[in-house]
Amino acid sequence: MLWVRDASKGAWPLTLLLLADLVTVLGAGAIWLTLGGDPTVVGATAAALLAFAAAMLPLLRRDSADREPPWFPPFVLVVIPLAVLTVGLPALGIRTYLESRPVDVTNRVELDFAPPLVDGETATATVRTGDAKPRLDIAFDVLPHDPAAPVCTPGSELTVTLRSGSGRNQSQTGAPGTEFTFGLGRGTTEARLSVQVHAEPGCEVKLAVASARMDD
Repeated sequence: MLWVRDASKGAWPLTLLLLADLVTVLGAGAIWLTLGGDPTVVGATAAALLAFAAAMLPLLRRDSADREPPWFPPFVLVVIPLAVLTVGLPALGIRTYLESRPVDVTNRVELDFAPPLVDGETATATVRTGDAKPRLDIAFDVLPHDPAAPVCTPGSELTVTLRSGSGRNQSQTGAPGTEFTFGLGRGTTEARLSVQVHAEPGCEVKLAVASARMDD
């Protein structure tokens, strides 16, 4: 600490710039690591910057009163935090914006059933996604199993029940096309649902996913 104090004596503006550099860059590294950055890369970057800071300290010392201090230490010390902020802040803003948007998982829903489905039978729907979101909004379509058969789907209903996560056993009933909303709990990347068909006697149908998305 005494060496740092002696080295920075008479050059407080540069010393403050150096400290601002360390706070900015190490803070950015901590955020990067929290957001899933590679610990090896984050650690190597932080170590390189600490080594750079140590190498800059002797340049802050004035050997004589009449000697002009070098121009490049303040220039470099200003450029580093500006570069980090210029790149880091927009990147963090874009990431935050993208993570706050709903994630369309329609194509990630797997339906498991043996067609045709008749009144009272149940299908299983499984949603798998790498985006952890606490809420699932999903809608199903009911289609005739045999297009040539008389249309019997308008009177159909679905009972959808969540079978996994902290909100398991939530159950909702609605017509085909109804959007069912389920709370999954934090950190959930997979949801399993049972979908029971209520149809007219003798009506044979098949199930399809109309839409599905995960949101906050």
